[in-house]
Amino acid sequence: MKKVLETIKAIFFTIWLIIGFFGVVIVYGSYVLIKANILEKRKGIKASQEYIRKVVSWFGRVTFKFLNSNISVFGEENIPQEGPYVIVANHQSIFDIPLILGYIYPTAFIAKKELSMIPILGSFIKKLGSILIDRSNVKSGAIALKKFAKLSRSGEIITLFPEGTRSLNGQVGEFKKGTLLIPFRYNIKILPVTIDGTIKMSKKGSAFIKPSNINLFIHEPVEPKLFASEGELRECLKSIISEKVTIEPQLALKETKT
Repeated sequence: MKKVLETIKAIFFTIWLIIGFFGVVIVYGSYVLIKANILEKRKGIKASQEYIRKVVSWFGRVTFKFLNSNISVFGEENIPQEGPYVIVANHQSIFDIPLILGYIYPTAFIAKKELSMIPILGSFIKKLGSILIDRSNVKSGAIALKKFAKLSRSGEIITLFPEGTRSLNGQVGEFKKGTLLIPFRYNIKILPVTIDGTIKMSKKGSAFIKPSNINLFIHEPVEPKLFASEGELRECLKSIISEKVTIEPQLALKETKT
């Protein structure tokens, strides 16, 4: 009976979200994109991107307030004052992106091409300078690596999910070989981040969205030059990130505050 009631609650919450939240996204998001395009024509792409970054940072935080979800951030002092650096995080849910945008920095992302097809939100992802990968095209990965290197060396901040897909159970999966090749090769500082709890909001394959307690752990930056290989760097980062994943965020909150 309890599960039935939870399911009914999730259904109504999701319907309310789709009607209310995405209605606001479409209306306000369209206005922001029009203004960003005008700024780009009048003042250049940098002015347009700065405006977009301010909006998406605000939007990222508002998303979780709207969804009645509690966010606890640990280690904000570890965020570098400026780029270039690469945010490396585990991937639990579609809400990982607004979480990073709102509570760390409105960065570019390395993400699958399909995200660009989402109305309005896809346009924001493009405007941030994100690198989109077509998984059906073998050459797409090589092109993405070149863009990644170019952006990083120009001082940009980029977010990467080395697992390559969302976790099915919340635990950190294997980091794909070569995903950290660019920061390793060019010694670009890495900021490891643990996301714990967004899977409770929306699991991969589920149509329902639920409120949740979420912990965001920002670890100390890692210097790639201290590692002998990209594989060694990958394993170290996976270990750092995995350590804070509890799947029950309220437990982590209690432990941290005592």
